[in-house]
Amino acid sequence: MKNIICGIDDQYCQHCGAMLLSLFESNPGAITIYVLSLELSEKSKNLLKELVDSYQKQIHFIDIPSELVLNFPMKSTDYPSLATYLRLFIPQLLPFEVDKALYVDSDIIFKKDISALYDSDITNYALAGMEDAPNQNALRLGFPESDLYFNAGFVLLNVKYLRDMDFTNKAMAYIRDCREKIVLHDQDVLNALLHGKVLFVPIKWNMLDCFYRKPPFIAKKYMRELHENLDSPAVIHFSGPLKPWHHGCPHPLRKEYFNYSRKLSWGCQSPDYYYVFSAFKFPVSLFIWLGCTLEKAERLDRKIRFKKKR
Repeated sequence: MKNIICGIDDQYCQHCGAMLLSLFESNPGAITIYVLSLELSEKSKNLLKELVDSYQKQIHFIDIPSELVLNFPMKSTDYPSLATYLRLFIPQLLPFEVDKALYVDSDIIFKKDISALYDSDITNYALAGMEDAPNQNALRLGFPESDLYFNAGFVLLNVKYLRDMDFTNKAMAYIRDCREKIVLHDQDVLNALLHGKVLFVPIKWNMLDCFYRKPPFIAKKYMRELHENLDSPAVIHFSGPLKPWHHGCPHPLRKEYFNYSRKLSWGCQSPDYYYVFSAFKFPVSLFIWLGCTLEKAERLDRKIRFKKKR
């Protein structure tokens, strides 16, 4: 039995559907889905339930009042929604008999069976995950760089371990006391509290968006592994602000998303021209795609606009 968790709102329901469809088609066997949601509509729940039922899997919805995360750190220019914080409540919300579960972002597509990953022995770890792209986040959060900063969009959780350490209450205390340190939302919170307690896994289990840039944005030690898995990853993670459903997304594997979403009558059928400009104006979004921080992207944007005025 594989326990899979996702955290969504109505806006991401169709993308969650594509993710689940790819999961079911590449992973035979028993699967139980736990959907953490911010007041998800009955329509969205019914669509997901019909999909899950059609593959004879199980699904449970866990509704969380939006007031619980309403005041968590989130800038108006940030592209994730507050639903990203829902994973901090997993140890308290899952049934007590669930000791292990895989948390999956909805901007992910499964291409291979994940049994080898799911069966990893994480008895002495809080989670199994993959090192994030090179960054200064460990230094920013104040923990040893040798502990490594992990990407939280695809993590195998030792739920029992997290319960035993009272993780959720510690996370709430961290948000309250260290709010000024939090830039990457719940991912920062998870890393701040769990660094040094992570089993790092091969990158094929979480092929990030930035690995497909030219040149790839990845630590040199992973280059051989990257070339072996670039064209046939086990898990594709469209982790940047430009998603496959955004018009202009340059990801070379963006069609993999539509291979699944178009099988759903309610799935995304074509890219949306509104895309990332709902949060970022061009060329800010382009600079972010190229690896700039939001602050640097906005500075470059201002320079371009100033030159145009002149």
